[in-house]
Amino acid sequence: MKKSNLIALVLWTASSLFAAPELFESIAAIVDGKPIMRSEVMENLYQFQNTAEASEKSEKEQIAFVLDRLIDDKVLLSRVDRDSIRITDDEVDLRVTQHLQNLAARQNISMEILERAIRAQLGMSMVQYRENLAKQVREQMTIGRIRQRYVGGIKPTRKEVAEFYEHYKDSIPRQYNCMRLAHIALKIEPSPMIVDSVKKIAESLIDSLDHGMSWEILAKNHSQDSTAAKGGDIGYFQKGLLDPVYERAIKTVDNGAYTPKPVKTEGGWTIIRVIGRKEDGVRTAKIFLQTIPTAEDTARVMKLADSLRTSLTTDTLFAEAAKKFSSDKETNFNGGRLGWLEKTDVDSTFAPIVSNLSVGEISEPFPAGDALHLIRMDDMKQVRDYNLDEDYMKVEMFAINYMEDQKLREFVKKWREEVHIEIRMKE
Repeated sequence: MKKSNLIALVLWTASSLFAAPELFESIAAIVDGKPIMRSEVMENLYQFQNTAEASEKSEKEQIAFVLDRLIDDKVLLSRVDRDSIRITDDEVDLRVTQHLQNLAARQNISMEILERAIRAQLGMSMVQYRENLAKQVREQMTIGRIRQRYVGGIKPTRKEVAEFYEHYKDSIPRQYNCMRLAHIALKIEPSPMIVDSVKKIAESLIDSLDHGMSWEILAKNHSQDSTAAKGGDIGYFQKGLLDPVYERAIKTVDNGAYTPKPVKTEGGWTIIRVIGRKEDGVRTAKIFLQTIPTAEDTARVMKLADSLRTSLTTDTLFAEAAKKFSSDKETNFNGGRLGWLEKTDVDSTFAPIVSNLSVGEISEPFPAGDALHLIRMDDMKQVRDYNLDEDYMKVEMFAINYMEDQKLREFVKKWREEVHIEIRMKE
């Protein structure tokens, strides 16, 4: 394997809704009875040609490389029926909805504005966009499940990561126009009085259920969740895909029954009903009641944020405060350090804030999601290489991806022999 292949995924799926120009349509290959269209090859070729790896190949070699990867995709997807892998419509719909909500949040726009932008820029309705996106999401989720089943769970030792780095460090792309950031998230929590009052409402709803009130009616009238109109039905989910708190709460609940007490979940209290079970998952419905912070709750957190910004004069003090106060579980244990990021990789919510910071400066507190945030600019560089001291977790992910890809290549090579492959595209 060439070192230049290191960062490329073994199996790709099209990541864009925008197709490259097509000369004509035809079938490029057939894999297990499923066609790969010439337009699909050309679209992926257009994307591949924007990578460093493509520059080492002639156009003929690029086309062959892209077609081979698309064949790998189809071979991989042929495992769906053989391995009884199922992705439900509800799972796909939830993922699509989350993607759109996150997209709107990152741009700080409403769903209505996002819908208008999609129509103006792509010439399609939100329904059409969701349908196109759902196809991609389903395929990505399917490949992810297959990958997890066969090669997931690889955890290299520190020695293996170090050996990987020494062997492939020249192939890992450099970072350009980058900054080293640290972060404190101060979650705006509702007061105990609010939490208790909402819990009492949830308990009263359970009491109504105990006395024969219709679940569907209560869910439609009281649930503060997007599933309320469907009686709170969130559909079928495989084990391990739901919030662990949610899954633990329904372990002892019989089919058709509901949790005897409200369950404290992210953002509120939830009553959960088990609709039915399968061997590998469960279908549930929920009544969700939000615990919404008041203006006083926000003011209390703002006062703390202002105090921290004034007193945290060094990176060491900032790190200590992040460990003590930050609600971001992915970074607080590490002193809030986000590591080195290229400016283009900074979350769109944070980008306008950090673009005006100097080295050593802490941002004014700003709201995002359910928290107030402080960002510290620890350092800036025009160009840098990854190293094990500052970028161990990222290098570890490069190593994991490489090891998984190598292992998956072996499976795909064997699976190619189990399916019929006919290549029709000659140039």
